[in-house]
Amino acid sequence: MEQEIYQLLQQTPGFLYSAKEVGKRLDRDQYKENPNYARPHLESLLRQHFIQVDDNGYFFYPKRHKLGEIT
Repeated sequence: MEQEIYQLLQQTPGFLYSAKEVGKRLDRDQYKENPNYARPHLESLLRQHFIQVDDNGYFFYPKRHKLGEIT
């Protein structure tokens, strides 16, 4: 599950996702049973420093800036 979550967030660097939104996008059936099922997986990825979380609790894959890129 963590690999699928990581791939989802990596596809949209900087885009903010709630734990519920991640769950809904990955497996709607499991989401219907437990809307927060993805949270432990997100927290594991966060502890491993693969993703980040903002002050409001939204998870994201950090944007990487290339040398010479204007921000």
